[in-house]
Amino acid sequence: MRRPDIVSGFFMKKDELYMKKAIEIAKKAKGNTGVNPLVGCVIVKNNRIISEGFHKGLGYPHAEIMAINSSVEPLAGSTIYVTIEPCNTWGRTPPCVETIEQIAFKRIVIGMNDPNPSVSGKSVRKLRRKSYNVITGVLRDEVMDLNPYFKHYITKKKPYIVLKVALTSDMKLSVPGKKEKYFTCLESRRIVHSERYKADAILAGSKTINSDDPILDCRLFDKKYKPAVIILDFSNKLDYSKRIIRDKKRRKLIFVSCKFRDKLERRDDISYFFIKSKEETWLKIKKQIHSENIISVFIEGGAEVYESALSSCIADEIQVFYSPVYSGGKLKFDLEKALLRGYVLAETRRAGRDFFARYTCSQA
Repeated sequence: MRRPDIVSGFFMKKDELYMKKAIEIAKKAKGNTGVNPLVGCVIVKNNRIISEGFHKGLGYPHAEIMAINSSVEPLAGSTIYVTIEPCNTWGRTPPCVETIEQIAFKRIVIGMNDPNPSVSGKSVRKLRRKSYNVITGVLRDEVMDLNPYFKHYITKKKPYIVLKVALTSDMKLSVPGKKEKYFTCLESRRIVHSERYKADAILAGSKTINSDDPILDCRLFDKKYKPAVIILDFSNKLDYSKRIIRDKKRRKLIFVSCKFRDKLERRDDISYFFIKSKEETWLKIKKQIHSENIISVFIEGGAEVYESALSSCIADEIQVFYSPVYSGGKLKFDLEKALLRGYVLAETRRAGRDFFARYTCSQA
């Protein structure tokens, strides 16, 4: 007879292997699920994956149902792996747990409980009362990384907003006369791209779009995913010849003054939102992006956007990349003033030659 700890270790390695597969499958729907989380599922029998599924988006079957319906083999005696606890309430689709409990699964392996506190753990308890062998918490941290801001959105009923800023050694936002586009190192830029990947949308002012002509993608981390773009263009000075505007496959949300309502280029890939005054900009943005099913926003700048965002206390998190490069310029970022608005240091680490710090809002 094998020792219990050896048997347990065997299943743990297998469970992690198949949960990793479920996580990878879930990523197929990146950018398409709206306010729903990314979820993946695989079904395994006799050490072989016999079916898999992922949640494609709002109104589509959930990952478990897709996997169950896709199987051409009998499911009795198999193990189902799902990244998030199956739902137990009616929404656009029936409760997944009701379908699962009709099948004689040998084991049910779950990455993490439902992040919604009002229903978390209910499906697990229901399945265990039905005598199913349910294992939870397998690769929980990796599963949480699939939907890093989903719990905040569910519990706070608002999008999670991250503000990113890069600073020189003398706390400036730029280096006058520098030929290279960046003063931060490659490792810092890789981190920025990984953080962009977590967001549903990237926000920048029209001045930044016009002067830098940025792509604002995640190419150093993931070449396929392109978040939506939010552009603040109150004065209607955006140059529509810039690369990000020419990309008609990219979703764009542009906030502009009401007085330019009849002077804008109408396109399917652009949604315009009108602002009466600059003072209402962030209130309007926060309300609008929530109604547009955007869970998280990554603010990229520039200086005016940073200043107005921080004075409005809009950011739930501030990410700072400190470079050893000296600027000598005039455009200074008053980080200390920003942090006095209730931010606390949450993380620090080296980023190549640079230094990275993450500050979170204590009231977020």
